[in-house]
Amino acid sequence: MVGVLIGGLFTFLFGGLLLIVLFGAQEIEAELKAKEREARKVRAVGAHVPRFFVTQPAGDQAGKIDEAFASRVQHYLDTEQILADEFVSQPSIENLYRESATRLTWH
Repeated sequence: MVGVLIGGLFTFLFGGLLLIVLFGAQEIEAELKAKEREARKVRAVGAHVPRFFVTQPAGDQAGKIDEAFASRVQHYLDTEQILADEFVSQPSIENLYRESATRLTWH
């Protein structure tokens, strides 16, 4: 008799835990669907907001760069590569912290 009561108690507890997990999962799914609906609403409203800060693509100007700036960057990279090669061939603290004569600055 006691065994049947203990078995019934465990069955009741297991069923209760199973229902808790089931209803918890349904609540999580409902929250995710509500967030998705809210996100769709925000996107729909955002599609109709005037875009003051968005400009049209530059078109032909998108690929052009300043040739003088590009040559300065190339010269700087070449100088740094020479310093790195010198450090690899003759590693020392002085070679490691030696600065190049040119600095890459933007005015």
